[in-house]
Amino acid sequence: MSNINFHQTFPPTLEYISRLLELPEVTNDLSKEEISQLTGIPTGKSSGKVEPHIFYSIYMGLIENKSSQRGKFNLKTTNLGNQIKKEDLGLHEEVTQLLCHIRLTSPSTGAFLWRILIRDIMPKYSNGTSLLIIDDELKKQPTLARRKSINLGPFYTTYEDSFEAFKLILRTKSRVMIIPQTYKSEFDYVYSYAFLYEWENAYKQHHEITADQFNKLKFAAAFGFSETTAYSVLERIAEKGIIKINGQLSPFTIIKNATSDEMIDQAYSSLC
Repeated sequence: MSNINFHQTFPPTLEYISRLLELPEVTNDLSKEEISQLTGIPTGKSSGKVEPHIFYSIYMGLIENKSSQRGKFNLKTTNLGNQIKKEDLGLHEEVTQLLCHIRLTSPSTGAFLWRILIRDIMPKYSNGTSLLIIDDELKKQPTLARRKSINLGPFYTTYEDSFEAFKLILRTKSRVMIIPQTYKSEFDYVYSYAFLYEWENAYKQHHEITADQFNKLKFAAAFGFSETTAYSVLERIAEKGIIKINGQLSPFTIIKNATSDEMIDQAYSSLC
């Protein structure tokens, strides 16, 4: 999952991801040409949109590739993918796009450019910064240090076109900034999923973590929340019994009472 150019310059097309979710699960491995025939997603010998959208779907946590053969795919839908397939196959709802965004930018398993920009670089500039500074910040990353240019088109298009149900990024000709998301109580299980998923990856054996460990999960950055808002969200999900906050300790600690998979099952339950 370290291929920085997995997207092959293509931004995610939600219709193609939806078609991959509809793909019948088979026991044999398939080539990208066979998947193209089954889904109608265009592909070619050296390029095309099948492979990029398979990788987008994997990074979004919707499917897994069980094949061990290079260039072959044996796709299985994940728990998250099955829930979205059942509730919102077209991926139009804000809750669906937020779930895909959470996984795409996950510090643990997300796509490199998406996670490094959303969770690390852009939160440092709460009032926005220039596109040139963003480029300079990326070139400081060891993985990108030797690259003369970095194609950020697919990244920006993800938030300007694909994830159109919520507005996370504002870009002008020379500047870009994160738009802090408004807290919505109907997304409490989505926030909980974002938090618990990273907890289970970073501190798998820990039933309780400290405030410092919580901050290292970069939960707030996923939504453009301030630290104050992020703590308020923790208090709200604590009211639901998903976690318990021990405020008698300094720094405070958080006790886990649920799993991320349980949050998937509840993600759509609070929508009007």
